[in-house]
Amino acid sequence: MMEKLMQLLLGDNNNVAGRDIIKKEYHYDPHPIRFYEKDIEEIILCFSEEIKEMCNIIEKNDDFYRPNIEEKNRINNLTERYFKYIQKNSLNHFHKIESFLYNIRNKEYLKKYLSTANELNNKIICNRNQFEYFEKIFDVIYNYIVENNDYNLKCDKNLIWIFLHYMYYNCDIGDKYDKTT
Repeated sequence: MMEKLMQLLLGDNNNVAGRDIIKKEYHYDPHPIRFYEKDIEEIILCFSEEIKEMCNIIEKNDDFYRPNIEEKNRINNLTERYFKYIQKNSLNHFHKIESFLYNIRNKEYLKKYLSTANELNNKIICNRNQFEYFEKIFDVIYNYIVENNDYNLKCDKNLIWIFLHYMYYNCDIGDKYDKTT
């Protein structure tokens, strides 16, 4: 009886007064890398439609330090096995992505790409200690994009991997300086 009286006073199950305590369960996503994935989704969708019509290339700016890829892999703890996977499955598409991004008519996509890469790299730096190997970071980002894209990329999911690998290879994400020296 006392328990029922306390529930009524506290509002739990008090339908008459309209003061029910609604207990909601919140889903907590433990993955710390979140970013605005719609920009990269839009880039990938447009890229997949216009891949054959690339011309009028904008000059790209390469005046930044870039370690050789073996050194970058060591700095970022990307395994040799995964790098071989990138070489086999993604590397041959990188020139197409560059042509697309640096085409004068795609300058808005280049801005979105650079913004996304910057945002992703900041997130990676902030959460790097949670991932031993860089390939796990690729996996987390890929899953985040797929889970949040409203099925727009269902046919082009492989391009997500290719773009992420391009960002890494191009030094847009991941460390390029050895913190121990």
